[in-house]
Parts: sequence; structure tokens; C-alpha cells
Amino acid sequence: MGVLLELERVQFLHTIPRAVIAAAKRQKQTMPKRGVVEASLRIDAGSIVGLVGPNGAGKTTLMSILAGILPIQNGKIRSNGKIVETEKQRVNLRNRIGLMPESVAWTGPSTPLDVIQRLCIIRGVPKENAESILGRVGLSSRSRERLSSLSQGMRQRLSLGAALIGDPEILLLDEPMNGLDPVAQNAFRKMIREMAEGGKSIIVSSHQLNELERFVESIAIMNKGRIVTQGSFTSVEHDLGVGQRLMISGIGPSPAATISENPLITVTELDEEGDWCLRLTRHDQTWSQDLRAGLVERINVGGTKVATVRKIPPDLEEILRTATGIAEGINLQEGEE
Repeated sequence: MGVLLELERVQFLHTIPRAVIAAAKRQKQTMPKRGVVEASLRIDAGSIVGLVGPNGAGKTTLMSILAGILPIQNGKIRSNGKIVETEKQRVNLRNRIGLMPESVAWTGPSTPLDVIQRLCIIRGVPKENAESILGRVGLSSRSRERLSSLSQGMRQRLSLGAALIGDPEILLLDEPMNGLDPVAQNAFRKMIREMAEGGKSIIVSSHQLNELERFVESIAIMNKGRIVTQGSFTSVEHDLGVGQRLMISGIGPSPAATISENPLITVTELDEEGDWCLRLTRHDQTWSQDLRAGLVERINVGGTKVATVRKIPPDLEEILRTATGIAEGINLQEGEE
């Protein structure tokens, strides 16, 4: 896959009100920068990228930069390898990007067909395309119903349909799963995968980490206005040095005390199968086949025998905590960025 869009050390800092600055000085606090301090990001054709980070990391600002809503103050944007410099190039890029905002108040007596037809006219697209767009997001049978009668799942589909006007190459989805029940989430994931298989590049910004893990192919982690790391789950785990975990069980006396003598391994006792079950996390390197074999050999002495050994890769929440240094249980929902 080729690189469709690339950000190189882009920046956009929001203006902070003087009253806020004055209050910070009185309290002798450092005034944090708000927005995107410096971010580099690449978007490959046909990829699904998850954009994650704690509250206030700058994700909303970055999505606005990608959508062409906010201009960059520093850095470069490349489209198909060429630097976007002129207004004509910026307009052309904006026309290739579709944005699904976090929330849209679809209310009133209008219908989905009315909405998409009007938006088509505004975007310079034939309004006759509205029916096919609604079909792509599964709203053909609801196209003439009042907006006020639509469920949250149907409203999210309508927002996605609005983003598809003009058949953009890149889709930016901001919290697309908000308010959806499990059935609607599953349907939405399926639509996103199908669009990526059709060649669209998709960036999904979300605080629902468990949900993202189920369909994104790579992740970009933001913290304090910067992209900390980007890549596949495997490459990000390697870059961050996230220790892989083992679940190991067996019979006989527990080897927990013996293993705990190694300061590079954290041992957690679990109430699982066998006489004992341990979760082992390495903090220096991953559990290679040789390390696992050596561990089993040391444990299998006396009356202790290993029955099962399996690797447990880090989940997205653990990766995010490692990348940002945030505490477990932190609120990841969007705030002002």
C-alpha cells in the first residue's frame, strides 16, 4: 500500500485566554500548550488507523487539521508524495476527505433523503446520488422517515452517509461508536471494514479501546499534543518495550516465590486451572521461545510440573498506559483539545 497522506511535524496551538494565563501565573503553574504541538502521521491507502490518547491529548484538533478545518501553523502536509502548499492544493485535498463529527443533532421534520440531497447540492455533487449514498450505509428503507424517529444507530449511519458525499478517498470518523448498542456497533464495524476493502483509508478517533481493537489495523497514540508512536500493534508493542505476558499453570508446589526472585519479572497469582496458575510479565524483553523453554526447565524440579504455557499479548489499554504514562482507569473520553 502506498502512502496516501502524510503529516510531517505539523502544529496548531489554540489561543489561550489571558485570564487563564493570568490565573496560572498567580498559582505558579506551568501553562500547558493546547492543540497539536508536533505531530507526524502517515495514512496508507486502504488502511484503518485508530487514533487514541487520553483526554486533552489533541486528537480533535488533529482531526480538524486532517479535515482542512484548521490550518497548520508549522510543518508540512504531503498528499500522494507532494507537499500541499497552494490554496488550490488545499481545496483539492479537502474534497478528497470526508469527516464524520463526534455528534450531529439530526432532528426535525426533515428526512435522511432531504438531508443528503441538500448536502450534495452544497458539495457540488448531483443530488440524484443521495439514494445510492443512503443505500451504502443501510438507510434505503428509512430514507423518507422523519429524523426525529431515527434511533441513535440510524443517526450515526446518516452521519457516515454525509461523510461519504463526493466519494472521498479518506474518511475521518470521530467517536463513531458513541451511543451504539452491541448490534449497531457490529454493523458499523462491518461497514467500515467493507469501505477499507473498497480502497478507502479510514482514521477512527475513539476512547472505546476494546472496540477499536476489534477492527483497526494499526494505531497512532497521541499524548500532550504529540504523536508518540504509530504502526501495527506488534511494531508499537516493540517500540514501547511493552513486556509480553505469560500465563503458566501446573501441579505441585507453586513456583511463584522462586520466579519472583528475578526483579525483571512481575508475578501475579491467578485462581485458574491446576494446583497453581501464574501471570508473568517481563519488563526487559518479550518472552521468546528460548526464554519460555528455560523457564519451564527451571520450574520442573522436585514435585512441581508445568502443565500449560501460553503468551498473552498486551491489550490496547495497556499499550496506551505505557505510551503516555497515565494511570490505570484514567478517563479517556474527549474533552477540550
